Amino acid sequence: MFRRISLRRLFCALPLAALMAAPALAQGDTAAWPSRPIRYIVPFPPGGPTDVISRQIAEAMREDLGQPVVIENVGGANGTLGEGRITRAAPDGYTIGLGNTGTHTINPSLYPDLPYDAVAGFTPISLITEYANILLVNADLPVRDLKELLALSRARPLNYASAGIGSSNHLSTELLRSRTGLVAEHIPYKGSAAALLDLTSGRIAMMFDVLSTALPAIDGKKARAIATSGAQRHPLLPDVPAIGETVPGFEFKGWMAVFGPAGLPQPIRDRLNQSIAHALKLPAVAARLTQQGYEPRSSTPAELARRIEADGRLWGEVIRNAGIRPE
Repeated sequence: MFRRISLRRLFCALPLAALMAAPALAQGDTAAWPSRPIRYIVPFPPGGPTDVISRQIAEAMREDLGQPVVIENVGGANGTLGEGRITRAAPDGYTIGLGNTGTHTINPSLYPDLPYDAVAGFTPISLITEYANILLVNADLPVRDLKELLALSRARPLNYASAGIGSSNHLSTELLRSRTGLVAEHIPYKGSAAALLDLTSGRIAMMFDVLSTALPAIDGKKARAIATSGAQRHPLLPDVPAIGETVPGFEFKGWMAVFGPAGLPQPIRDRLNQSIAHALKLPAVAARLTQQGYEPRSSTPAELARRIEADGRLWGEVIRNAGIRPE
């Protein structure tokens, strides 16, 4: 269960102190940056997609910047612990970190006492990847496409799994329910791996998941991919329709991005942005991301800020309309 953190006032006050200190740094000489290793906080445990992708980007940035970019995993509380650590860091360019759809556009609407401000507490630097969610059904479920799934759910209410209340795959299904009238009961799990296991064993009818997690089950014929959430079909699943082909206008993609603490000087922010863009253009990095089901995608800081605003509105509406509350 998510526990509200009693140090909210302290967490929110520290970024203000960092902002007050930032002008002195900005007025100084930033040309020597970086002169020592950079800490890159991943707000999730080692081994998952956010960790693996961050390590690939960090290694390419090391080669470009000439200093180590050291991954520090700070997992816990749906990413809030690690994000809080980013906001409390000095805005000197030596602490950056990963944020994603969940930490910056879902958590603010899900947790009323979130110990960081997803907008004011950070300096947006760049997107690093986008990804569609894949709609999966148990291989024995008698449906081959979204229309058949919707019809079956109305005749025989189904269940669906997620990685937990408020997770991306939970809200993905709630968005689909709101747009289509899908009838399905939510069964939350503690992580996608356990949910996918019950899907493949027949205890769960359907779920959304990222392709990197779902692909072994799809290739093993234990799960069937019937739709993707992007505007176009996924290049690794060219025979699987986009949901928008059945539900006009339906589209969403998750994303990962790099942030610094609020008050990061513009020259350092821009140099980090350039380094990330350079990393994503490297054929080896782009190929690894694509093979894992992720789309390499850099952005300007302003584009990332607009993405956070738009997705925050979308998921906030889904959370409110579905009456979702954290465990």
